[in-house]
Amino acid sequence: MTKRRPTIVILTISDLFYEANLHRKVRTLAGQGYDVRLFCAYHPQLNEKLWQGVELTRVRLWNGPTFLRFFQFWFTAACWLMRQKADLYIAYDFLPLVPLRIKSFFQDCNYIYDSVELVSGLNSLVKKPLRRFFFRMIERFGVSRARAAFTVCESDAIVLQKNYPRLNVVGFVRNIPCRQEHVPGNFLREKYAIPAQQKIGIYQGMVFEGRGLREIIEACAAIEDVALFIVGDGPLKSELEKLAKERHMSDRVIFTGMVPFDQLAKYTYSADFGFTIISGKGLSYYHALPNKLFEYIQAEIPVIGSNYPEIKKIIESEGVGLTVDPQNIREIEQAVRKILRPEFYLRFKQNLKKASRRYSWQEESKTYLQIVRTLL
Repeated sequence: MTKRRPTIVILTISDLFYEANLHRKVRTLAGQGYDVRLFCAYHPQLNEKLWQGVELTRVRLWNGPTFLRFFQFWFTAACWLMRQKADLYIAYDFLPLVPLRIKSFFQDCNYIYDSVELVSGLNSLVKKPLRRFFFRMIERFGVSRARAAFTVCESDAIVLQKNYPRLNVVGFVRNIPCRQEHVPGNFLREKYAIPAQQKIGIYQGMVFEGRGLREIIEACAAIEDVALFIVGDGPLKSELEKLAKERHMSDRVIFTGMVPFDQLAKYTYSADFGFTIISGKGLSYYHALPNKLFEYIQAEIPVIGSNYPEIKKIIESEGVGLTVDPQNIREIEQAVRKILRPEFYLRFKQNLKKASRRYSWQEESKTYLQIVRTLL
């Protein structure tokens, strides 16, 4: 008799087109023989071949107000969940907790919370107390019957446990890319005709407030032999384009727009150094351990990061770059100049080769699988 494969259902409202973290997780589960079902938002350009081995159910969300999209997601997800029987359910971020909590009223539902960001400390909610209160109530409602939770770093795990003393916070799984054979490329230099004498700095991620982007542009304005690539998009883009023009560096600040996660590595691997400067006021930003930090490490390019606890701990303990006061433009400028000095650059590159072996999904996935197996 064939042994039944354990079934794991994952809910997310995230856009899979850019979801490298979730892709790694579901592929890891599928590779271990689990029957993985994923309920998610629809994207017309999604490459479904990347998600082979995973049963996808996608819902087209309205283009209306954000809260209406939330309610649509909750309703459709709850209806879908009522027809599902699984050994384990996972809420990827806090919004999917709601339909899982609803299901638990009517059916047995062994669900856990994959907390990818600290809701109580979101930078976007610092000046929006009513929205912050509403989001906290959503999270509180959802975790009340969750069997366990895990986060993306130790600091977030401590805060989540403090916020919900009865919740079993079992640890953290960092957002780390897969280990690849390191093959430096010239993709950016060739595609955008960057002169050989210019070094390429890269920022990859959303173009939001609190990401240090104004400060990065101001710092790079004083260094003529640096071209800056901003790989991402967001509401701050037009303001940053204007700032680059005012600083007479429109030809040195290149906005690529959003890039699908499966194509991002060729951008990162062809840069000379990377920025992960978080400057927001929320606790979530202060505790941030961005995936871009580990993507830079995998690409073996030195990093300039905020002197916030989690980022600083990795950069300084591994000797892979420099940390700065994220709001000090002069300090960021000095860090860029220092990191490009041959004697420092060579030392960072040597340390990056060692660090890239330790910080890989191949290693981090062991923690993820242990959590899942324990809670099945």
